[in-house]
Amino acid sequence: MTAAFDYKGFAKDLTQQAKNNIPEDIALAHKKEFLERIYDFTYIAGEAFSKDDTIKNSDTAKVLTQIISEWTFHKYIDLLRSDIPAMYHESILRKLGYVAYEMGRESALGNLSHDEMLVLVEVQLKKAFEKACSQLLANGQITQDVYDSAMNQSNVDTMKTVTYKNKINTSKYTVTALCLALFTVCMNIFQYDFAHLDVLNTCSLIILSMYIGFYIGVKKFAGQNY
Repeated sequence: MTAAFDYKGFAKDLTQQAKNNIPEDIALAHKKEFLERIYDFTYIAGEAFSKDDTIKNSDTAKVLTQIISEWTFHKYIDLLRSDIPAMYHESILRKLGYVAYEMGRESALGNLSHDEMLVLVEVQLKKAFEKACSQLLANGQITQDVYDSAMNQSNVDTMKTVTYKNKINTSKYTVTALCLALFTVCMNIFQYDFAHLDVLNTCSLIILSMYIGFYIGVKKFAGQNY
């Protein structure tokens, strides 16, 4: 089975997802160049994995391409939010892309699980980002304050925190829905002669249906890439 796939179309799809998830501060000041870079790095990664003889199938090539695309998204945001001059962004992103590519290949060759792969790539990319910024500091190209600013940026951690809070916020609706369902079941078992049982059942069915729609919607949008 070949690893070849439509990496051009895939790059367009992931860039559209990036467009839908780009933070407001980045969109206001850097939207055009941001999306162009996301597309370019995703395209380059997809082409490389598609033609890599060590990658056995297209699904693996897509996963690895998506990982590089997503990390380009997060680390480019970190760069733009830091005070590192724009002239160094391209070289840093290329270094990170190379590390992600190599870690992805090693993960695929080592038959690591998806979660193991993500952990490996994340750890190595953080090290590579710190190393790239340290080199700029050592060469006098940035100041200690700028370096510290870059090290304090982590869009991926910020998004994890937001996702976690959203899950916590939706838990109360789940508890309410379960209580309503349990109450309705108990009424049908122990109070089956209740005069308004039909009304209760109808209202419960409507409310639980609305909750299911809400739950599916949250899962769909919370589960988007990036």
